[in-house]
Amino acid sequence: MCKQKKTLLWIGLAALVFGALILGACRSSVGLKFSHRFHIVEQEASCDDCHKTDADGNRTAATMDTCQECHEFDVDKPGPDCLLCHTPDSAAKDYEIEKVEKSEGFTDLIFSHEVHADFDCSKCHQAINKDKDLDAGPDMNLCLKCHKSEDGPTDCESCHNKIREEIKPESHSQDWESRHGFASKLSTSCTYCHPNRQAFCEKCHKTEKPKDHKFGWKTTGHGVEATHDRRLCTTCHTAGYCTDCHKHQEPVSHKRGDWMSYQRENGHAEAAHRNFRSCNVCHETGECMKCHKGIVLRKK
Repeated sequence: MCKQKKTLLWIGLAALVFGALILGACRSSVGLKFSHRFHIVEQEASCDDCHKTDADGNRTAATMDTCQECHEFDVDKPGPDCLLCHTPDSAAKDYEIEKVEKSEGFTDLIFSHEVHADFDCSKCHQAINKDKDLDAGPDMNLCLKCHKSEDGPTDCESCHNKIREEIKPESHSQDWESRHGFASKLSTSCTYCHPNRQAFCEKCHKTEKPKDHKFGWKTTGHGVEATHDRRLCTTCHTAGYCTDCHKHQEPVSHKRGDWMSYQRENGHAEAAHRNFRSCNVCHETGECMKCHKGIVLRKK
Protein backbone atom coordinates (compact mmCIF):
# COMPACT_ATOMS: atom_id res chain seq x y z
CA MET A 1 0.00 0.00 0.00
CA CYS A 2 1.49 3.36 -1.05
CA LYS A 3 2.09 6.14 1.46
CA GLN A 4 -0.76 8.30 0.06
CA LYS A 5 -3.32 5.49 0.44
CA LYS A 6 -2.14 4.80 3.99
CA THR A 7 -2.61 8.47 4.85
CA LEU A 8 -6.14 8.49 3.40
CA LEU A 9 -6.95 5.31 5.35
CA TRP A 10 -5.85 6.83 8.65
CA ILE A 11 -7.79 10.03 7.93
CA GLY A 12 -10.90 7.96 7.19
CA LEU A 13 -10.54 5.95 10.38
CA ALA A 14 -9.98 9.09 12.44
CA ALA A 15 -13.13 10.64 10.92
CA LEU A 16 -15.16 7.55 11.82
CA VAL A 17 -13.88 7.57 15.41
CA PHE A 18 -14.49 11.30 15.78
CA GLY A 19 -18.00 10.95 14.36
CA ALA A 20 -18.78 8.10 16.75
CA LEU A 21 -17.58 10.16 19.72
CA ILE A 22 -19.67 13.18 18.70
CA LEU A 23 -22.74 11.04 18.14
CA GLY A 24 -22.21 9.23 21.42
CA ALA A 25 -21.86 12.50 23.30
CA CYS A 26 -25.21 13.73 21.95
CA ARG A 27 -27.17 10.58 22.63
CA SER A 28 -29.78 10.56 25.32
CA SER A 29 -31.36 7.58 27.01
CA VAL A 30 -34.80 8.71 25.75
CA GLY A 31 -33.82 8.93 22.07
CA LEU A 32 -33.48 12.71 21.93
CA LYS A 33 -30.59 15.10 21.40
CA PHE A 34 -31.33 18.35 23.17
CA SER A 35 -29.16 21.17 24.44
CA HIS A 36 -30.58 23.40 27.17
CA ARG A 37 -27.51 25.57 26.86
CA PHE A 38 -28.16 26.28 23.15
CA HIS A 39 -31.78 27.27 23.77
CA ILE A 40 -31.26 29.29 26.97
CA VAL A 41 -27.87 30.91 26.43
CA GLU A 42 -27.54 31.18 22.64
CA GLN A 43 -31.21 31.52 21.65
CA GLU A 44 -32.18 33.39 24.85
CA ALA A 45 -35.30 31.28 25.34
CA SER A 46 -36.95 31.16 28.76
CA CYS A 47 -38.11 28.10 30.66
CA ASP A 48 -41.73 29.31 30.25
CA ASP A 49 -41.41 29.04 26.45
CA CYS A 50 -41.14 25.25 26.56
CA HIS A 51 -42.35 24.18 30.00
CA LYS A 52 -45.95 25.21 30.58
CA THR A 53 -47.60 25.22 34.02
CA ASP A 54 -50.41 22.70 34.61
CA ALA A 55 -53.46 22.97 36.90
CA ASP A 56 -51.45 21.74 39.90
CA GLY A 57 -48.85 24.46 39.46
CA ASN A 58 -46.18 22.12 38.11
CA ARG A 59 -44.08 22.51 34.98
CA THR A 60 -44.84 20.07 32.17
CA ALA A 61 -42.38 18.45 29.80
CA ALA A 62 -42.12 19.89 26.30
CA THR A 63 -44.07 18.11 23.56
CA MET A 64 -43.87 18.07 19.77
CA ASP A 65 -46.59 20.74 19.73
CA THR A 66 -44.39 22.89 21.98
CA CYS A 67 -41.41 22.46 19.62
CA GLN A 68 -43.57 23.41 16.62
CA GLU A 69 -44.17 26.83 18.11
CA CYS A 70 -40.58 27.68 17.12
CA HIS A 71 -39.57 24.93 14.67
CA GLU A 72 -41.18 24.12 11.32
CA PHE A 73 -41.55 20.38 10.63
CA ASP A 74 -44.20 17.93 9.52
CA VAL A 75 -44.61 15.00 11.92
CA ASP A 76 -46.28 12.99 9.16
CA LYS A 77 -43.34 13.43 6.77
CA PRO A 78 -40.11 12.91 8.73
CA GLY A 79 -36.89 13.82 6.97
CA PRO A 80 -33.13 14.26 7.56
CA ASP A 81 -33.75 17.39 9.66
CA CYS A 82 -35.44 15.20 12.29
CA LEU A 83 -31.98 13.87 13.21
CA LEU A 84 -31.13 17.29 14.60
CA CYS A 85 -33.20 16.33 17.65
CA HIS A 86 -33.72 12.56 17.35
CA THR A 87 -31.00 9.92 17.62
CA PRO A 88 -30.58 7.37 14.80
CA ASP A 89 -31.96 4.70 17.16
CA SER A 90 -35.11 6.77 17.64
CA ALA A 91 -35.42 7.29 13.87
CA ALA A 92 -35.13 3.54 13.28
CA LYS A 93 -38.10 3.02 15.64
CA ASP A 94 -40.37 5.50 13.80
CA TYR A 95 -39.05 8.35 15.97
CA GLU A 96 -40.27 6.70 19.15
CA ILE A 97 -39.37 8.42 22.42
CA GLU A 98 -38.60 6.10 25.32
CA LYS A 99 -40.09 6.98 28.65
CA VAL A 100 -37.48 7.13 31.40
CA GLU A 101 -38.70 5.61 34.64
CA LYS A 102 -38.22 7.84 37.64
CA SER A 103 -36.12 6.63 40.54
CA GLU A 104 -37.72 5.49 43.79
CA GLY A 105 -37.18 8.87 45.45
CA PHE A 106 -38.73 10.88 42.59
CA THR A 107 -41.85 8.74 42.19
CA ASP A 108 -42.62 9.30 45.88
CA LEU A 109 -41.95 13.03 45.72
CA ILE A 110 -44.36 15.76 46.78
CA PHE A 111 -43.29 18.83 44.83
CA SER A 112 -44.87 22.00 43.46
CA HIS A 113 -43.13 24.35 41.04
CA GLU A 114 -45.70 26.97 42.05
CA VAL A 115 -44.37 26.99 45.63
CA HIS A 116 -40.86 27.53 44.24
CA ALA A 117 -41.93 30.14 41.67
CA ASP A 118 -39.88 32.91 43.33
CA PHE A 119 -36.64 31.01 42.69
CA ASP A 120 -34.73 31.12 39.44
CA CYS A 121 -34.90 27.77 37.60
CA SER A 122 -31.09 27.50 37.55
CA LYS A 123 -31.03 27.47 41.38
CA CYS A 124 -32.37 23.89 41.29
CA HIS A 125 -31.49 22.93 37.71
CA GLN A 126 -27.91 24.10 37.97
CA ALA A 127 -26.65 22.45 34.79
CA ILE A 128 -29.19 23.86 32.32
CA ASN A 129 -26.92 26.75 31.31
CA LYS A 130 -24.08 24.30 30.64
CA ASP A 131 -25.73 21.03 29.64
CA LYS A 132 -25.72 19.79 26.07
CA ASP A 133 -28.19 17.10 27.08
CA LEU A 134 -31.47 16.65 28.92
CA ASP A 135 -31.52 17.79 32.54
CA ALA A 136 -31.65 15.12 35.27
CA GLY A 137 -32.97 17.53 37.89
CA PRO A 138 -31.65 18.32 41.37
CA ASP A 139 -30.68 15.65 43.88
CA MET A 140 -31.75 15.55 47.52
CA ASN A 141 -28.46 17.01 48.79
CA LEU A 142 -29.16 20.19 46.82
CA CYS A 143 -32.77 20.31 48.09
CA LEU A 144 -31.72 19.92 51.72
CA LYS A 145 -28.96 22.52 51.39
CA CYS A 146 -31.44 25.06 50.04
CA HIS A 147 -34.19 24.18 52.53
CA LYS A 148 -31.82 24.64 55.44
CA SER A 149 -30.56 28.01 54.19
CA GLU A 150 -34.07 29.25 53.36
CA ASP A 151 -35.73 27.86 56.51
CA GLY A 152 -37.71 25.35 54.45
CA PRO A 153 -39.04 22.05 55.87
CA THR A 154 -36.50 19.22 56.22
CA ASP A 155 -38.78 16.46 57.50
CA CYS A 156 -39.61 13.52 55.23
CA GLU A 157 -43.39 14.08 55.42
CA SER A 158 -43.21 17.48 53.71
CA CYS A 159 -41.67 16.15 50.52
CA HIS A 160 -42.40 12.40 50.40
CA ASN A 161 -45.59 10.35 50.49
CA LYS A 162 -44.12 7.13 51.88
CA ILE A 163 -40.43 7.55 52.57
CA ARG A 164 -39.73 7.95 56.28
CA GLU A 165 -36.51 7.92 58.25
CA GLU A 166 -37.70 5.10 60.51
CA ILE A 167 -38.88 2.92 57.57
CA LYS A 168 -36.32 0.91 55.63
CA PRO A 169 -36.15 1.60 51.87
CA GLU A 170 -37.24 -1.22 49.53
CA SER A 171 -33.58 -1.83 48.63
CA HIS A 172 -32.84 -2.86 52.23
CA SER A 173 -34.04 -6.44 51.68
CA GLN A 174 -32.89 -9.54 53.57
CA ASP A 175 -29.55 -9.74 51.74
CA TRP A 176 -28.88 -6.00 52.13
CA GLU A 177 -26.21 -6.62 54.77
CA SER A 178 -24.08 -8.49 52.26
CA ARG A 179 -24.74 -6.01 49.42
CA HIS A 180 -24.65 -2.65 51.16
CA GLY A 181 -20.88 -2.17 50.95
CA PHE A 182 -20.80 -2.19 47.15
CA ALA A 183 -24.03 -0.18 46.87
CA SER A 184 -22.70 2.53 49.19
CA LYS A 185 -19.82 3.19 46.78
CA LEU A 186 -22.26 3.94 43.94
CA SER A 187 -24.60 6.28 45.79
CA THR A 188 -24.49 9.18 48.22
CA SER A 189 -28.10 8.60 49.32
CA CYS A 190 -26.94 6.85 52.53
CA THR A 191 -26.41 10.26 54.12
CA TYR A 192 -30.11 11.09 53.80
CA CYS A 193 -30.90 8.79 56.73
CA HIS A 194 -27.39 8.34 58.13
CA PRO A 195 -26.02 11.91 58.27
CA ASN A 196 -22.85 10.98 60.16
CA ARG A 197 -22.02 8.21 57.73
CA GLN A 198 -18.48 7.53 58.93
CA ALA A 199 -19.56 7.08 62.55
CA PHE A 200 -22.53 4.95 61.53
CA CYS A 201 -20.32 2.57 59.53
CA GLU A 202 -17.61 2.38 62.18
CA LYS A 203 -20.14 1.50 64.87
CA CYS A 204 -20.62 -1.86 63.16
CA HIS A 205 -17.41 -2.46 61.23
CA LYS A 206 -15.06 -1.75 64.12
CA THR A 207 -16.70 -4.51 66.16
CA GLU A 208 -17.69 -6.91 63.39
CA LYS A 209 -15.25 -8.04 60.71
CA PRO A 210 -16.29 -7.90 57.04
CA LYS A 211 -17.47 -11.23 55.64
CA ASP A 212 -14.36 -11.71 53.49
CA HIS A 213 -12.10 -11.62 56.57
CA LYS A 214 -12.40 -15.38 57.00
CA PHE A 215 -9.89 -17.94 58.23
CA GLY A 216 -6.83 -17.61 56.03
CA TRP A 217 -7.50 -13.93 55.25
CA LYS A 218 -4.35 -12.86 57.05
CA THR A 219 -2.07 -15.25 55.18
CA THR A 220 -3.57 -15.40 51.68
CA GLY A 221 -6.17 -12.73 50.98
CA HIS A 222 -5.49 -9.34 52.49
CA GLY A 223 -2.31 -8.58 50.57
CA VAL A 224 -3.96 -8.95 47.16
CA GLU A 225 -7.02 -6.97 48.24
CA ALA A 226 -4.86 -4.18 49.69
CA THR A 227 -3.01 -3.95 46.37
CA HIS A 228 -6.29 -3.52 44.45
CA ASP A 229 -7.78 -0.82 46.69
CA ARG A 230 -5.82 0.23 49.77
CA ARG A 231 -8.23 3.10 50.41
CA LEU A 232 -10.87 0.55 51.33
CA CYS A 233 -8.58 -0.86 54.04
CA THR A 234 -8.11 2.61 55.53
CA THR A 235 -11.80 2.66 56.43
CA CYS A 236 -10.86 0.66 59.51
CA HIS A 237 -7.05 0.42 59.48
CA THR A 238 -4.32 3.05 59.63
CA ALA A 239 -1.04 2.68 57.72
CA GLY A 240 0.68 1.88 61.00
CA TYR A 241 -1.49 -1.21 61.36
CA CYS A 242 0.30 -2.80 58.39
CA THR A 243 3.83 -1.81 59.40
CA ASP A 244 3.38 -2.96 62.99
CA CYS A 245 2.78 -6.48 61.73
CA HIS A 246 5.04 -6.66 58.66
CA LYS A 247 7.99 -5.14 60.50
CA HIS A 248 8.39 -8.34 62.50
CA GLN A 249 6.79 -10.91 60.21
CA GLU A 250 7.70 -11.67 56.60
CA PRO A 251 4.91 -12.10 54.08
CA VAL A 252 4.04 -15.76 53.34
CA SER A 253 5.41 -15.42 49.79
CA HIS A 254 8.91 -14.77 51.19
CA LYS A 255 9.03 -18.28 52.65
CA ARG A 256 8.90 -19.98 49.24
CA GLY A 257 11.98 -21.99 48.34
CA ASP A 258 12.46 -20.13 45.06
CA TRP A 259 11.81 -16.65 46.47
CA MET A 260 15.43 -15.52 46.04
CA SER A 261 15.83 -17.22 42.65
CA TYR A 262 17.86 -15.30 40.06
CA GLN A 263 15.53 -16.30 37.23
CA ARG A 264 13.11 -13.58 36.15
CA GLU A 265 10.06 -15.83 36.05
CA ASN A 266 10.42 -17.04 39.63
CA GLY A 267 10.18 -15.69 43.16
CA HIS A 268 10.81 -12.09 44.11
CA ALA A 269 11.71 -10.98 40.58
CA GLU A 270 8.33 -12.03 39.24
CA ALA A 271 6.51 -10.36 42.16
CA ALA A 272 8.50 -7.12 41.76
CA HIS A 273 7.83 -7.04 38.02
CA ARG A 274 4.10 -7.52 38.61
CA ASN A 275 3.71 -4.90 41.37
CA PHE A 276 6.86 -3.12 42.48
CA ARG A 277 4.88 -0.72 44.70
CA SER A 278 4.14 -3.58 47.08
CA CYS A 279 7.91 -4.11 47.55
CA ASN A 280 8.33 -0.44 48.46
CA VAL A 281 6.04 -0.89 51.43
CA CYS A 282 9.00 -2.45 53.30
CA HIS A 283 12.00 -2.06 50.96
CA GLU A 284 13.68 0.97 49.47
CA THR A 285 14.46 0.80 45.74
CA GLY A 286 18.19 1.08 46.36
CA GLU A 287 18.07 -2.07 48.47
CA CYS A 288 17.84 -4.16 45.28
CA MET A 289 21.33 -3.04 44.24
CA LYS A 290 22.88 -4.64 47.32
CA CYS A 291 22.50 -7.99 45.56
CA HIS A 292 22.00 -7.12 41.90
CA LYS A 293 25.05 -4.89 41.51
CA GLY A 294 27.31 -7.78 40.61
CA ILE A 295 24.73 -10.28 39.32
CA VAL A 296 23.90 -11.02 35.70
CA LEU A 297 20.32 -12.23 35.47
CA ARG A 298 19.78 -15.50 33.66
CA LYS A 299 17.86 -15.46 30.43
CA LYS A 300 15.55 -18.19 29.10
